[in-house]
Amino acid sequence: MHGRNREKAESTMNTIKKATNSENLNYVYADLESFAQIKEMVRYLYDNFDKLDVLINNAGAIHSERKISPEGIEETFAINYVAPFLLTNLLLDLLKKANSSRIINVVSRVHSNQVNFKDLQLEKGYSPVKAYANSKTALILFTYFLAVKLKGKNITVNCLHPGVIDTKLLRAAYGTDGAPLTEGANRLVFAATAPELENVSGKYLVHNRSESSKEITYDREVQKTLWRKTEQITGMTFE
Repeated sequence: MHGRNREKAESTMNTIKKATNSENLNYVYADLESFAQIKEMVRYLYDNFDKLDVLINNAGAIHSERKISPEGIEETFAINYVAPFLLTNLLLDLLKKANSSRIINVVSRVHSNQVNFKDLQLEKGYSPVKAYANSKTALILFTYFLAVKLKGKNITVNCLHPGVIDTKLLRAAYGTDGAPLTEGANRLVFAATAPELENVSGKYLVHNRSESSKEITYDREVQKTLWRKTEQITGMTFE
């Protein structure tokens, strides 16, 4: 499991250990705003594990005011999209070593039907919900494009809307409660383990079923352009 820092990650792991009596647990930590910390976390994973069976990109953020990450990126975009893009690409070799691995990107029904490449980081007209939708639209586009790139590699790539769940993020953004955390968690477990999703890739899951996301997310040229733009942001090229 991942935490923003060692204390949060270790505390969460110990809580799960007590609840499950399992010693088969480990943690990593990195501030996902930092490319350097992401790369350090990746090095640890390669040094300590032979393979990865499942990668769930679930970190999320929303901010009432526009903030800039240490890397110079709008923070919501940085955490919700750029970090999963970088982390996933850097971990592909570990995922390829599993017999059949899964990448799951947690997205939202709150996504957009347009992408403004001239203002990808909302320097104009920023709002919290707009920034959140922008980041989740990007993550869906990434999901579909990566699914095609990895076809035949024994890695599936899907995204899911976990539901309107009672999280700190939901309360901060909308001032309302949602469904129990277990409901969202169960949908992640389903996406990670369900036999019926074996070899199923490039899907948007809602309530454990495939649905259609916004029309623009299926546009291959938009997917390609976003990929190139994100490579420029990260300063790295991924074949």
